[in-house]
Amino acid sequence: MKNYKKPISLFKQTNFSKTIWWQLKVNISGYQNATEDKLVTEIFQNRIFRLLYPNSYQQNHKFSRILVQLYEDGYLCWINIDGLIIEKCELGKTENSKKELFFTKDKINSILKWIKDQSELTNEYLWGGTLGPNFDCSGLIQTAFFKHNIHIPRDSYQIKSFCKHLFYFKESNAGLEPGDLLFFGNEEKCDHIGIYKGNGLYYHCSGKDFGRNGIGLDTLKESNDKISLHYKSKLISAGRVVRNYRWDRTIR
Repeated sequence: MKNYKKPISLFKQTNFSKTIWWQLKVNISGYQNATEDKLVTEIFQNRIFRLLYPNSYQQNHKFSRILVQLYEDGYLCWINIDGLIIEKCELGKTENSKKELFFTKDKINSILKWIKDQSELTNEYLWGGTLGPNFDCSGLIQTAFFKHNIHIPRDSYQIKSFCKHLFYFKESNAGLEPGDLLFFGNEEKCDHIGIYKGNGLYYHCSGKDFGRNGIGLDTLKESNDKISLHYKSKLISAGRVVRNYRWDRTIR
C-alpha cells in the first residue's frame, strides 16, 4: 500500500495551486458549505478535483474543509480534510469526441440494466446520494452513466441544459427512445429526473413526499397510480445524452 502524504502537506507544496489536479484514493462526501453537514454529493475514489479555496496558504489558519471543483462534471462542493487521501494527477490530452454519440448509444442497454439491478436492492432516497444503494434522483442517473464511462453533470437542471433537447411534453412524446432522460419540475426550474426504459415506462429515484422513497418504475401512460400521475403532471421535457462532459469545452 502506498504511503500517501497528508493532503495539507501536498497542498502546501503547490502553494494551494488552482491549476494542479488531484485524484482521490478514497470515497468521500461533498457538502454544501464550509461548516454544515448538508450532503450535496458523494464522490467516488479515483475522481479528480482541483482546489478553489483556500487559494493561498495561510500559515496560522487551520482548514477542516476545502472548496473543490470536480473534473468530470465541473461540480463545486466542500470536502473534509480529515480522512482525505489524494495524489497529484497529470491529465492527458482530451480524446477526440467524434464517436461519442455512437459510444453512448451502445451503452444504453447496459445503463438500464444497471439501474434495474440497483432498484432490486434494498434502497431509499438519499439527498446527495451517488454511491448507492441509496441515491437521489440525479445521483442515480449520473452514476449510471459514470459507471459506463460517460460523464454528465451532477444536478437535474444541469443535466437538462447539457442534453440534446428533444421536445416539450405539450407535444407528442412518440419520439422517445430507451435511455432518453425525462425532466420534471415547473416553469422556473427542473428539479427531478428519470430515464426512459421503453413502452411508456421510466426509472427514477423519488423521495418520500409524492414518491416511492427509492428507485421505482413509473409510467407515462394513462394510469390510476397516484405517484405516476403526480410526476406526469410535472413533466417538462425530454433530452438525450449525445456527448461526454469535457472540461475544456463544456459550459458550466
